[in-house]
Parts: sequence; C-alpha cells; structure tokens
Amino acid sequence: MKEAKNKDVFTYLLWGVIIQVVAGFMIPPLYRLITGPAADKATELVLTSAVYSIVLFVMFYRLKWCPLSPDYVRGKHWDVMFWTVVFTLGSIIPMAFLEEAMPELPNLVEDELTLLVGSNFGYVTICLFAPLVEEMIFRGAILRTLLSVMKGKTWLPIVISAFLFALIHMNPAQMPYAFVVGIFLGWIYSRTGSIVPGVLCHWVNNTVAYLMIRLMPHQMSDVRMTDLFGGDHRRMGLAIIFSFFILLPALYQLVTRTARRG
Repeated sequence: MKEAKNKDVFTYLLWGVIIQVVAGFMIPPLYRLITGPAADKATELVLTSAVYSIVLFVMFYRLKWCPLSPDYVRGKHWDVMFWTVVFTLGSIIPMAFLEEAMPELPNLVEDELTLLVGSNFGYVTICLFAPLVEEMIFRGAILRTLLSVMKGKTWLPIVISAFLFALIHMNPAQMPYAFVVGIFLGWIYSRTGSIVPGVLCHWVNNTVAYLMIRLMPHQMSDVRMTDLFGGDHRRMGLAIIFSFFILLPALYQLVTRTARRG
C-alpha cells in the first residue's frame, strides 16, 4: 500500500510537469499560427499558463487526486482564513529581506514574468489560477498522500512537499522563497486538512508580487529593500520589526485556532 501511494506522489508530480511542458510546446505555435503577425508574446504566455492550469485543475479534480469539498468554507472558519491573510502580509517584508541577504541566484523567468504582469489578463493566471492549481497539486494531492504514508510524522512530509514545490518552479531565484513559503503552506494544510487557507496565502503572496512588478516593472530586478525605504536602513529595520508584530501574533492565533490532524 505504501509503495502504491509513493508511486501516486510521483504520478502527481510527473503529470504536473508533463502538462506544463506540452502546453509550452503546443500553445505558442498554435497561437502564432492563428494570429499571424499580430501575435503578442504576453498574450501567448497568458494563454499557455491558462491552458495548463485549467487542464491540471480538471485532471486532479476529475481523477480525485485532490478531493475538493465546500465543507471547510461551510464550517465558517473565517478566523483561520483571516489570520492566514494577516500572517502572509506580515511575512512579506521579512521574507524579502531574507531573500535579499542570500547569495544572488539566476532569475531565469524574469522577462516572462514581467510580460505576464504587463498583460491585462496576467493577474488571472498568476494570482488566481496558479494559487489554486499549485495548492491542489502540492498540498491537496502530494502532501495529503505523504501524510497518509508517513503516519505519525508531520514535518518530514511537509519538508518533502515544500522541496518539490520549490523544485517545480524551475527558477533558482524563486526556489529558496518557494521552499520557505511551502513549509508554511504545508503546515497550515496539515492542521486544517483543507487547501483553502493555503490558496488564500498563495493568492495574497502572488498579488503583492504582481502589484510590485506592475508598479515598478523596470526597477524590480535592481531595486533593493533599502531603496524602498529611501535608502534609510533605520526605517527598513523598523519595518521588519513592525512586520514581526503582525506575523508572530497571527502565527499564535493560527496555532491556537487550528487543531493538529492525526
């Protein structure tokens, strides 16, 4: 049984990669064939992202790889959802500082991401489709299966799913951030048994990143944390400290308001 479930994890991950790669090879030439000289790179990226997101959503839902139920929302866990959003907002500045303090890694998708954000429909794929589909795959399917296989263990499955989540981004610059965020997403899933809080966290995180790139499309690759605070290190330090006054109480509320699942 455990061996079969381990194969399930590999299957989920493999299909996630296959659909993304196939869409990447098929959609752009089809789009250019249909539109001809009017083809727009940003629209091409949006269509590709939307197609593989929709295909993966339908596949994981129809095959019951990620069981979806309205029970968590019907249970009116508004407090957990609220504190998840607060925690995510409080973590943004400290995480940005931590990411900046790490050795610089190559950003392989910077140009594509800027084009996506610049599109009128970029928000839909980056901030709506991506959070839902990625939570279905990595928490609703992969982590759920790992928790079932490794009964009595919580953190090992969380770390494994976070590692796979970081790896699937296939962009060194995003991997450390994705891994840390994946730890929280896995933790909140393990305590609630629902992808809803994770989707909310993912949505807030992606939306903030989207807005930052949208507002400063040409500066984001070079801008540093201190630049956002007028070069004042003191103001930056105060912003980080203030963020912890948001983040830590929110984390405490989440710990007390969620029950660890067996």
